[in-house]
Formats: sequence, structure tokens, C-alpha cells
Amino acid sequence: PTISLFGNAPKKATPPPPQEKPAPVKKSATFSLFGKPAAAPAPKTNGAAPPGANADADLPVLKNWVQNPDGSLTGNVSNTKAFRPGTEITTSPVRRGAQAGAVVATSSGSKYKLV
Repeated sequence: PTISLFGNAPKKATPPPPQEKPAPVKKSATFSLFGKPAAAPAPKTNGAAPPGANADADLPVLKNWVQNPDGSLTGNVSNTKAFRPGTEITTSPVRRGAQAGAVVATSSGSKYKLV
């Protein structure tokens, strides 16, 4: 005899219902090192921003900046929640020859508008 501690008699195991075959995976030129499928490429646009949109408006701004010998930038940052406006920061290295008015991307992936 089987004794149940939870008050129900044991049920006979029934096999799970057969599952449908998953849809075939679309092959792409990209792959993931972590087992997740690659994201679909972003739809192509004609390069024009929607009316009233300014892509640089959301970027942190670096003022009174200098490019250091290692390629990093030191200056006063604003337009970011990460720092108080005017806080002096030093970025990761950027390409040599940074110029005022440019948007630069650091080696760690951050972007800054230089003024």
C-alpha cells in the first residue's frame, strides 16, 4: 500500500501531450556567444530624423575639455543623470584629433557631444 502525506492518493503518471515542432529558426550572419538568438536588424531609414527630433539632444555634453596623451578626454560634463552638471570627469580613450562640435564615442561605448 502507498501512503500519501498530502491526503491524495497517488496518481498514475501520464505522458505529457506531444508538443508541436518549433518554427524553424531564420539563419543570420550574426551569432551570439551566450545562446540567445541574434536580434533582428533595425529597419533601414533614409537617414533623416523625424521632425523636431535631435539625436544629439540626449547626449552628455563635455565642456572645457582637453584630450589627454592616452586619448581620454577630461572636461566638465552636463546633460546626464550620472553626474551633477559641471562635474569634471575623464572619459575612456577616444580617437585622436577630437574637435569641438563633434560627437565622440569612447572605447567603452559612451558618447559625448564636445563643445
